[in-house]
Amino acid sequence: MKTRFLFPIVLFCIIILNACRNTDNSTNNPLADSSLEQTMTDTMAVNRGEGMQFFLEQAAIAGNMEVEIGKMAESKASNPRVKEFAARMVKDHTKTNDNLKKLAESKKITIPASIPVADQNHINEMAKLSGVQFDKHYMDMMVKDHIKTLDLFKSATTSGDIDVRRFATKTLRMIEGHYKLATDLSFDLK
Repeated sequence: MKTRFLFPIVLFCIIILNACRNTDNSTNNPLADSSLEQTMTDTMAVNRGEGMQFFLEQAAIAGNMEVEIGKMAESKASNPRVKEFAARMVKDHTKTNDNLKKLAESKKITIPASIPVADQNHINEMAKLSGVQFDKHYMDMMVKDHIKTLDLFKSATTSGDIDVRRFATKTLRMIEGHYKLATDLSFDLK
């Protein structure tokens, strides 16, 4: 008699547990959008210990570099596609830098307005290059820099600060596009 009642109860519990375990996240999960899923990759290897100030400072340095080197590439590059890419970097990163400054000001954090000495020295060395040599160096640098910037922004998408998280997520899509363009163009130059 007891087993007659026990079997439907166990069956009911199994059905309830399976319903709770439903793995179809397409209706309620904001990460179900495949473009956002690609953005939200594994960031466990990125050190998030420094926090919001570290992110804002590093993002400012990276953005300032993109603009400065992009301006140089607009005038020095010999390949029209490289010049076009550089113009896009200047335009997109100038706008992003302005948004980053506003975000930092709202958080009462001072971000660097200039480029660190080591990076400025590299820019000075790049200025000595010309033609195809400059184009290849610039595009290789853009690939490497965008990989670092992708890691930085991916880590910030998990920030505890919602404003930083939104900024990072929105900007990450742009950086992913830049990385793809840089990779394709760099490959074409080889």
